[in-house]
Amino acid sequence: MLKLALSGIRQRGTAFVAVFVAALLGSALIVLSGSLFETGIRLTAPPERLGGAPLVLIGDADYRMLGSDGSPSTDYRPYPERHRIEAAVPGQVAAIQDVAAAVPVRFFSATAGRAPGPVTTVQAQNQLSAALGPFALAQGAPPRAPDEIAVTPAFARALGLRPGASVRLAVQGDVADYRVTAVVGDASSPGAVFLAEDKARALAGDRLVDAVGVLLAGGADPEEVSDRIQARLPGVTVLAGDGRGAAENPAISAARTPMIVIGAVFGGLVLVVLATVVAAVISLSVRQRARELSLLRAAGATGRQARRLVVTETAVVGAGGALLGLLAGVPLSHLVFGVIVGAGAVPGALELELGLVPFGAALVLTSSVVCCAAWSAARPVRRARVMDAMRDVDVPPYKVALPRRVLGVVFLLGGVALAVVTCLMSPSVVSATSGPAALALSICSALLAPVALRHGLRLLRPLARLAGGRMGALGVDNVRARTVQLATVASCVALVLGIGGGNLGAQTIQLASQERASLAAVRADYAVTVPGGADPALIDTLAALPGVSAASALVTSGGWIERPYDGSHRDAPWPVRGMTARGAGGVLAGQVVAGSLSRLTGHTVALPATAAGQLGVRVGDPLRLRLGDGTAAQLGVVAVFRDVPGYESLLLPADLLAAHTTGRAVEQVVVRAADDAPRTAPALRERLERAVADRPGATVRGRDGIAAVVTRGGGVQALINALLVALVIGYAAIAVVNTVSISVMSRRREIAMLRLAGATRGQVRRLVLTEMAVTAAVGVVMGLVVAAGAVVPTAIALAGDLFTAASLAVLLGLLLVVGLLVVPATVIAVRRATAHEPAHVVTGLA
Repeated sequence: MLKLALSGIRQRGTAFVAVFVAALLGSALIVLSGSLFETGIRLTAPPERLGGAPLVLIGDADYRMLGSDGSPSTDYRPYPERHRIEAAVPGQVAAIQDVAAAVPVRFFSATAGRAPGPVTTVQAQNQLSAALGPFALAQGAPPRAPDEIAVTPAFARALGLRPGASVRLAVQGDVADYRVTAVVGDASSPGAVFLAEDKARALAGDRLVDAVGVLLAGGADPEEVSDRIQARLPGVTVLAGDGRGAAENPAISAARTPMIVIGAVFGGLVLVVLATVVAAVISLSVRQRARELSLLRAAGATGRQARRLVVTETAVVGAGGALLGLLAGVPLSHLVFGVIVGAGAVPGALELELGLVPFGAALVLTSSVVCCAAWSAARPVRRARVMDAMRDVDVPPYKVALPRRVLGVVFLLGGVALAVVTCLMSPSVVSATSGPAALALSICSALLAPVALRHGLRLLRPLARLAGGRMGALGVDNVRARTVQLATVASCVALVLGIGGGNLGAQTIQLASQERASLAAVRADYAVTVPGGADPALIDTLAALPGVSAASALVTSGGWIERPYDGSHRDAPWPVRGMTARGAGGVLAGQVVAGSLSRLTGHTVALPATAAGQLGVRVGDPLRLRLGDGTAAQLGVVAVFRDVPGYESLLLPADLLAAHTTGRAVEQVVVRAADDAPRTAPALRERLERAVADRPGATVRGRDGIAAVVTRGGGVQALINALLVALVIGYAAIAVVNTVSISVMSRRREIAMLRLAGATRGQVRRLVLTEMAVTAAVGVVMGLVVAAGAVVPTAIALAGDLFTAASLAVLLGLLLVVGLLVVPATVIAVRRATAHEPAHVVTGLA
C-alpha cells in the first residue's frame, strides 16, 4: 500500500503540493503560537544588573482578586506597576539560615544631560546594589554625599564624563547637578548611574524597596534557602537562574499573561484555518481523482482499500509538510518575536523559548488534522462505482451531509449569540467576544459554503448574464453543477475577508473610539513631557504662565476597588489617573455633580457618577483601593463627576498615585490654554518650552501628545494583533490560490472536450474566469457577513462609526487581495490545463 501511495503522489504532484504547503505553513504557525505560549510560561530573562545574587526577591507579580465576601479568590490579574516589598524584608531575610547578606535594591528612571550636549535616559540604582552586579569599582571612590554619583563606562562615554565631571540629572522630579566620583564596571556593563544610599532612600522613601538581592553562605543550597524564604515570607516571589531578570524590569512579569493569551488565541485561530484549508484542499484532491479511483475499484480494489490508499498518500505528504514546517517555524518565531519586542509590547530582555513542546504540538496537531481531513474526504471513495470510471465528465451531486448542516447551524447560532453579547459588553472588554464571534461565523461559512453558494447563484445568474451574456449564464450553470467542489474556493475567500475584516475592522473601531473618548475627557491643549519627573513647583510655574488657563499633572495607572465590593472590573483594573487638585477642574471635561476636585489632596479619590451609583458611595464615604503596585490605600471620596460612558476613570492626587507607579514620578503635565490663546499659540508654546528648558529631555506637544499619553499601550497591542491576523490571512490567501488551481486542473478532461467541440483558449479562459468570479463573489458576500458579525456589534457597543477611513482601507485592501489572488491563479491554471492537445488529454496521453 505504501509503495502504491508513493507512486500516486508522484503522479498527482499538483494536488499533493497544495496539501504539502498547507501542512507546512500550518505547522510553522503552530510552532510560532507554541513558542509565544511557552515564552509567557517560562519568562526567561537573564539578569544584567543583579547577576551576582543567586536569589532575588520581588513582590508577587499578580493580584489575587477578592470575592463578594472579601475573601481571596482563585482569580489572578497582573499588577500594572512594579509590586514592591516592605523595607523590613531585607532584615528578615538576613536572619534566615544560610543567608550571608540581603541587599535592598532601589531602581529609578533618570534623565541626564550636559548643556548643550546630548540627553540620555538611564537606569539609576542605590549604591549598595552595585555589589550584586558587574559593577566593580574601576576608578575613583564610591558616592557618599547626596550630590555624588558613580557611573558605568557606557554611560560615561555617552555623555563624555570622567571622575570629577559634573552632570545634570533628573530623578523623580528632583533636578540637580551631580559630581561623578567613580567609574564602576567594565565596557560590557550596562549603562547605569549609582546614587548615594541616603539620596536613594530619600527619593524612594523608607517604606518600600524594589527588590532584595540574597547572597548565600558558602556551600548553601539555593533551592533550600528559597524554600525557607517562601515559608517565612509567603507574599514574596523568589527568583533564581534566568528568571532573575524579572526583578530588573517589571514588564517581564507583566508580559506573562499577554504572551500566554496571544499564543493561545493565535494557536486556536491557526487550528481553525488549518482544518478548514486542509479539508478543502484534500476534498478537492479526492474529487480530482474520482475517475481514477473508480478505475481502481473496477480493477478489483475494495472501498476500504481505496480509502486507505487516499489516507496513506495524504498522511505521507502531510507529515512531510509538517516536519518541514517545524524547521520553518524557527525563523518565523524569531522574526515575529523580534517585531513584538521592537514594538514595545514586551521588554527586550525577555528571551524567546523554543522547547520541545511547540514542536511536538505542531507535529501532532498538524498530522492529526491532515489525517482526519483525509479520512473524512475519502468517505465517498468507498461508494465509488465501476460505471463512474466510464464517464467523460465527473460532476458530483449537490449534497451536504446532515451532520455538516447541523454543525453549521450550531456555529451560526453561536456566532450570532456572541455578536449579541458584544453589543452589551463594556468597551474595555468588547474584544473578548467580537473576535470569537467572527471565528464562529467563519467556521459556519466553511461548513455551509455549498448551501450559501447554491442560493447565491440564484441572485447572481441575472447579473452574470447581463454582464457576460451567454458566457456568463453558462458560467453560472457550471458553478451550479459543481457546487460542492467550488464551495471550497468560496469558503477560503470568506476566510480571508471574514477573519481579516472582522478582527482588523473591529480593532480600528476600538482604537478610534478609545482615542476619541480619552480626548473628550481631557480638554487640555498641550502635553508637557518631563522624562525625569515634574515636581509641584514646575507645575505651578506652568500654570502661572501668561496664556495658561489651567495646568495639572497627569499620571496613568490602574487599580481595583476592594471595599465596597466592585464586580465591574474583574477582567481588567480600573483606569486610574493622578491629577493636581488646583488644575484638575480646568483640564477635565467631566462635570462635577457632587463635592469638589479642589479637595483632591492627600488620601482622597474622585469617582465617576456611574461607579458611585453602582457602589452606593457618596462624598465623604471611605473607599479601599488596591493600587497598581499592590498597596492597599484607604481613601476618602471628595468628588463625584460625569465621565465618558464606558471609559470611566478614577481620579487620585497626582503625588499619591505617582509614588505607587513603577517610575515613581510625574512625567506628564497637561496644559489648557486661555480662551484667547489661539491668537497667541506660537508664543504660548515657546513660553512652555522655555519653562522646561532646564529639564533634560523635556518636550512640548499639542493634542497629539495628549492622545499618545491617554491611549498609551493601545496602539502597541493593536500592532501585535494586526501582525498575527495578517499571518492567518496570508495562510488563508495561499489556500485560495491552492483551491483555485486544483479546482481548475481537476477539469482538464472537460476543458479538452470543450476545445474539441470548437471552443478557443480565450473562450475557455473567459468561461473559467466567469465561474471563479461568480464563486469568489459569493465568498466575498459570505466574508462580509462574517466580518459584520464582529464589526457591527463592536460599533454598537462603542457607539462608534461603522465606516471609518481605517476600516474602509482594511476592507478595500482585503478585496484587492482576493482579486489579485483569484484572477492570476485562474489564468495560470487555465494556461496549464490547455497546454496539451485536447485529443491527448481526452485519450489519457497527456
